[in-house]
Amino acid sequence: MALQEVPKIAKYLSVVMLFGFLGRNMVWNFLPVYFETHIQSVFIIGILTSLPALVTLFMDIPVSNYIQRVGEKFVFFSGLIAGALPALMYIVATPVFLFAGKLTEGVTKSFIWNSGWSLSLKSSDEESESESVSIFLLGVNLAAVIGPVIGGYLIMVHGFNLVFMLWFMTSVISVLVFVSYIGTSSKADRIQSFEQLFKSKTYRNDFKHLKEHWTDLRPVYTLMFLFSIIFGFFWLAVPLALEELGASFVEMGLIFGLAALPSVFQYIFGDIADKFGRIKTLLGLSLVLTPILLAMFYVQSIVLLGVLFFFASAFTNGMSPAIHAMFDQVAPKEVESELVGFLENFKHFGQLIGPIMAGSVASVFSLSVSFGFAAAISGIIMVYSIALLRA
Repeated sequence: MALQEVPKIAKYLSVVMLFGFLGRNMVWNFLPVYFETHIQSVFIIGILTSLPALVTLFMDIPVSNYIQRVGEKFVFFSGLIAGALPALMYIVATPVFLFAGKLTEGVTKSFIWNSGWSLSLKSSDEESESESVSIFLLGVNLAAVIGPVIGGYLIMVHGFNLVFMLWFMTSVISVLVFVSYIGTSSKADRIQSFEQLFKSKTYRNDFKHLKEHWTDLRPVYTLMFLFSIIFGFFWLAVPLALEELGASFVEMGLIFGLAALPSVFQYIFGDIADKFGRIKTLLGLSLVLTPILLAMFYVQSIVLLGVLFFFASAFTNGMSPAIHAMFDQVAPKEVESELVGFLENFKHFGQLIGPIMAGSVASVFSLSVSFGFAAAISGIIMVYSIALLRA
């Protein structure tokens, strides 16, 4: 991978994402366990875990329209500020504030990821798209590796409040880094552009553009939806499965950190996708992911579950650069920001279903059975990839 071919802004965004997500990742993986001390129902915890994705379903299209009008930088900056607030709400710990925190996480997701993907993809050349995406994700992936390891120890020794404060502090640092190295320049009047979001013509045009390019975009959106179900499924099922097996916070932190480690080298999957074909890469990854998820159905050992989760996480994360590069290849540049909103919409719809699926199956059967449902989704990706290759 030639780092000199990756645009500077993708590298700066990676540093911002590292600080923005470091404190959050010290506690985020443990939130289902934290919620369980305040809410007894696994089904309700699944709903709560899905709330950010539900919020983004309503926000993705308006936010992408706003990005199209005022530029990615201002929206990204706004998302960084919103990203500091859930930590303070979780400290209060009443059910109302827990739900409010998750709702705010949804606002943050829509602002940061819609603008971040658009800014990263627009600034990259076609030959280095997957690599640029991987560098953009490097910071958040590093945070996902380091954060849980530190957080697991701090939670065990000092409890949750300390890591919530660290979440707030690192979020503030990310805002300062962004202002210093990227800036918040806007290409349009922000208030007037915001008012235009409530005009129906705006959305008629968006869906018109979607309809015009639907044939090319449908495979990408379908794959994003399916991939995101598995990704969101992990958020609820794995922490509660580890707790059920008696894992300590330190053990959980090590498992979460190690499982995130392959995502730091996600650029390898991006490079493979660029060289050998994006659909072939997705087929290969789903081919090995499906039996791993099935094996997690039977596991009753903390160590073995951690090992299987390591590989499951690696192969799931490896799908992301290929899918995003496929999108950038078929999305016209003049409406790409709008179409990113639909891409994020399909992603967040999948992330909404994942935890609800895990919570619902766990309530009726058991957490272990829910891994069988995740394996079925991976199998569908495999079959769909084969169909695309034959088309």
